[in-house]
Amino acid sequence: MSPDRALMPYRHGRWLLIVVLLGVPLSQCSELQWPEGTPTPTPAQRREALAALGYRAAPGAEWQWAEMSADPDAVDAGPVELFAALDVQPIGGE
Repeated sequence: MSPDRALMPYRHGRWLLIVVLLGVPLSQCSELQWPEGTPTPTPAQRREALAALGYRAAPGAEWQWAEMSADPDAVDAGPVELFAALDVQPIGGE
């Protein structure tokens, strides 16, 4: 079985945490949004946010960070958006 995945993009001045479930429309997935202007959430804040949504990091999982550009084909295209992902599991689940 594929693990569920938590995604954390930074868009429009806000961090968003969304738990994406296989076969579930994105509009029905659990999410939490930090207030505008919040700095990058700390590991403790991310754990608390996941727990509030009923999830925790899967065993051995670590946050993976990436950059996204509006134009990935252009060199030095300007500002990038940060994006993080983590395998998760429901609290109490295995």
